Amino acid sequence: MAISNSFKLAELVRHLTYNSTDDVIETTKKMHDKNSKRSSATKTSTSEFNLDTFAHASFRAARYIVAMSEGTNFHSTEIMLIHDGTTVSLTQYGVLLDTTLATFDADISGDNVQLKCTPASTNSTVIKFDRTLVDA
Repeated sequence: MAISNSFKLAELVRHLTYNSTDDVIETTKKMHDKNSKRSSATKTSTSEFNLDTFAHASFRAARYIVAMSEGTNFHSTEIMLIHDGTTVSLTQYGVLLDTTLATFDADISGDNVQLKCTPASTNSTVIKFDRTLVDA
């Protein structure tokens, strides 16, 4: 049975509340927009891989908050990057770590900016991130 638009709207309204103290609308559901993403990867190799990609024609800059774990070791960092359509500049800051669990780089390949990650261990490493993009 197909879900009607009326049902979808009723479901949306059911999860919204107005917080008059802070003058904001709140929801019990996760919100999504084209400029944000949450994802993860689990790797057992020290090979570089694309942790994330986005269209360079649509977005000029990105900010990532990355949290990693490998056994009882933890590593967190914030990554900012910007591009000019050809070259990507990247910086990391706010690094908190027990052990360096991965390194990061970025480039442009075809139509996409790629955030590359190289795990430091062949042990199972979980890399989670939240991304925010800024329109071009």
